[in-house]
Amino acid sequence: MQQHEILNKRNLLMIITYFFSTLIFTTVIVTQLFKHPYSFLVINIGSFFILIALYYLKTPPKMLQIILICTWHLIVFLFNYQNVNIISFYTFIWLIAILTIYRSYIITLINICLVFIEIFILNKLSMIPYHSFKSEDHLLLFSFLITVIIMSIGQSLFIKQIWLKLEKNAIDREYYLNSKHAYLHLFFEQANDAIAVFDLEDRVIAVNPAFEKLYGWSKEEALGRILPLIPPERVEESKKRIEDLKLGKKYHLHETIDMRKDGTFFDAQLSLSPILSPHGEIIGSSVISRDISYIKENENLILQSEKLKLVGELAAGVAHEIRNPMTVISGYVQMMNEDPNSPYYEYTKLIQNETERIELILSEFLVLSKPQANQYAPINLAEALSEVVQFLQYEFQSKAISLNIINEFLNITILGNKNQLKQVFINLFKNAIEAINEDGSITLQVCKSKDGKEIYIQMIDTGCGIPPHVLERIFEPFYTTKTKGTGLGMMIINKIVQDHQGSIQIKSKQHVGTEILLTFPIMTE
Repeated sequence: MQQHEILNKRNLLMIITYFFSTLIFTTVIVTQLFKHPYSFLVINIGSFFILIALYYLKTPPKMLQIILICTWHLIVFLFNYQNVNIISFYTFIWLIAILTIYRSYIITLINICLVFIEIFILNKLSMIPYHSFKSEDHLLLFSFLITVIIMSIGQSLFIKQIWLKLEKNAIDREYYLNSKHAYLHLFFEQANDAIAVFDLEDRVIAVNPAFEKLYGWSKEEALGRILPLIPPERVEESKKRIEDLKLGKKYHLHETIDMRKDGTFFDAQLSLSPILSPHGEIIGSSVISRDISYIKENENLILQSEKLKLVGELAAGVAHEIRNPMTVISGYVQMMNEDPNSPYYEYTKLIQNETERIELILSEFLVLSKPQANQYAPINLAEALSEVVQFLQYEFQSKAISLNIINEFLNITILGNKNQLKQVFINLFKNAIEAINEDGSITLQVCKSKDGKEIYIQMIDTGCGIPPHVLERIFEPFYTTKTKGTGLGMMIINKIVQDHQGSIQIKSKQHVGTEILLTFPIMTE
């Protein structure tokens, strides 16, 4: 393979030398230093273009070598055939010297033999007027000829190994550089992380396929442009990073938020480095980024799990401690309630009802404790919703809130715990009531999925809405914006819904309202 490359480079050097020889022939003929017809120039120039074409058409180097040697001999022979004199005769010496480029003593010997054959033919054709040459010209000519022959053979025999070693080193170095470039190109193109190169004005110079996939910008769209990759609220942070890069600072695994072409955000981990010129000047920057949204999500899930574990332990402890005194209070109140003629009968009856209510709340609070064996039973969804609406009727009226219930599926049955499901709807209705100042509306619509296996419950209010930063953390324990809130309400709702094999989705827009979609599987026969 290396010999092939070496021969190819020597052929190219021969073609370049042929080009400069063509320029010399053209000059001497155009200036009438030699009286040659212009047909020779046509042959000379035409043969040059043919040789160039053969080289770029990837002609096998050995074949191209033979063509080059034959072409050189033909041109030199024609040059002397048309107008020979002592000066033009030196072109044979030039030919022998040029062909030593191939560093082969066999080729050199063949060329010397061909030169003598050509001189013999010219002599037979009476093209060499020896009588016009002076004796000193003959001596000088043959001295040069013998010297060149000796040097050519000596160069071919003794200097060949040195040249081969130098050429081999050059080829090895070129292969190393090419392979290094190829590996870098493969790394750039096939890397899983997004890679982009920017100039000092933050314009894109290069991007890899992973960048196109992650950010949504194609290579054609990105090159030469300043792309909006940074969310508006983080522009100042990005400018600081760019200034630091210009000062030579690097960023390793820096976590931030980037923006895709469609405007969506994602958690990104960046490694930024300045690009230096051979003189040590900063000429650009490189950015390697990856999407770590799934890592952040896993971290949030782990944190959520730890919080739920803590809340569960707290719930179990609190419920146990409250139930003990509540059992005593409930027992004595029941004893006091045995006499309906007691002047305190109405009060003790009210206390009894409230203690039962506390007991119910404690049972619901225990949802957050360790998993318990829930005894699920068939529940008529319409009846459960009706009971919740009746329970909250006064609150709707006091704030002049209109409630619209659209439910054509009055006989839908789901499997679950009725008290827990009622708690879900009570909490959602109360949140909606608190979000509405006055004269608002709440719309509750029930519908089925296309396959009839799920029931959808959609609740839409015209309240103040939920800010985006709150909506992101709405199911986190102890996170609340209410002054008297505990931050457990939405988490309890989510837990109950998940225990019933359902799902909850919340969409909200500030000053417009909130839309909540609950999904539950329908009980089959």
